[in-house]
Amino acid sequence: MAVYKVSVVVSGGGNYPGAILNLKQEPKVGDVIKLGAEDFVITEVLQLMPPRGDFHFLHVTCRPKAD
Repeated sequence: MAVYKVSVVVSGGGNYPGAILNLKQEPKVGDVIKLGAEDFVITEVLQLMPPRGDFHFLHVTCRPKAD
């Protein structure tokens, strides 16, 4: 089973800290992720390095989800 190690940065930063997540599904642009109690929309996905076995290393940029 693949594991996606994902570094997360929120555009503009503000009061939103980044995160490092372990996900079971590959994140895609437009997906919604939860950081703490808030939802964020992924705007960019980059591969940091080639996969090693079942581990994939990605970076995503996201923005707060508008209600």
